[in-house]
Amino acid sequence: MAGKPQQRTLATRRRILEAASRLIIGQGFDATSVDVIASEAGVAKATVFAHFADKASLLIALHLEQLENLSAAMEAEVVALAQDPARKSASIEMARLLAPWLALYRENPEFARLFLVQSTLKDGPYTRQFLDACFGMEAKVMRGLSILSDRNALRPEADIAVLTQGVLAFYYHVSVGYNLYHVSTAAEQSALMQGLLEALLERAA
Repeated sequence: MAGKPQQRTLATRRRILEAASRLIIGQGFDATSVDVIASEAGVAKATVFAHFADKASLLIALHLEQLENLSAAMEAEVVALAQDPARKSASIEMARLLAPWLALYRENPEFARLFLVQSTLKDGPYTRQFLDACFGMEAKVMRGLSILSDRNALRPEADIAVLTQGVLAFYYHVSVGYNLYHVSTAAEQSALMQGLLEALLERAA
């Protein structure tokens, strides 16, 4: 059982996260300062930084459970792919794997930007968990392509590592396109992603 100091620490962290969530939803990430979050949570600014390295870490913490759920669902999808030899369409399978991630970043454009600037994030426990999820996504895409390659769904000489980077590059492109309003709807985003994957992976087949 957690002692009283630890309970107070957890309660303070929860208040900061709840305040940050309300403010970011209400006025946007860029317009929400750490000072305002601290005031809303009823704590000093230094207390916010004692729990979170910076504002980006706060944003990551708000979405950490979603990331963990996405990672688990993606793992289950890769396992299901491995167990079903009838699934041989590389473009369809990759689109299926990435669709929930596209939805997350479509619904949370500020969070999407963090995904695209991973190398600039300040180190800390939340950043490391975020990067672990990003690297895990890449590893699962590679595993999925390897499974499809073993089923002769790709050319025997296809370089799985290169194809993985191609799939992820298209994923980043489509995410950015939506957030910059070049792709205006979820349906357009999905169609663009599917078309790009077909162009990449059908050439590899």
